[in-house]
Amino acid sequence: MLIKIVAVGRVKEHALAELCEKMLKRIRFDAKIEVLELRDGSRQNECERIIEFLDREQGYVIALSEDGQLVDSVALAARMESIQRRMIFVIGGPAGLDQAVKKRADLVLSLSPMTFTHEMARYILMEQIFRSITITRKRGYHNG
Repeated sequence: MLIKIVAVGRVKEHALAELCEKMLKRIRFDAKIEVLELRDGSRQNECERIIEFLDREQGYVIALSEDGQLVDSVALAARMESIQRRMIFVIGGPAGLDQAVKKRADLVLSLSPMTFTHEMARYILMEQIFRSITITRKRGYHNG
């Protein structure tokens, strides 16, 4: 499984950054995962850099947005298992993702009806990726 997370901005909160690193280590046991951090700026500038990256890269693009499709963990695991190419998850900055990025995506996904900071969204996404792996590999992490 090949996964790339394209995220606008860094995780500035030290404790949250440590949690993200721990989750990355867990995921790397089963999958190749990379995180690309893009410098934050205006929403339009962020959009241009994301689209430029997506135009260079090959993969199934999943954009995270509060107005995206809601799925539970089991459904996400099944979807990820069915994708036979690299998955590229895109997380916008504080202003969210521009509509052009959402249109470029193969799937627009919501982590929750609630709104999270882009930093929290990154950790929640990583946790759900790890959970998806444990579901498909039938490990005990997921109890639902």
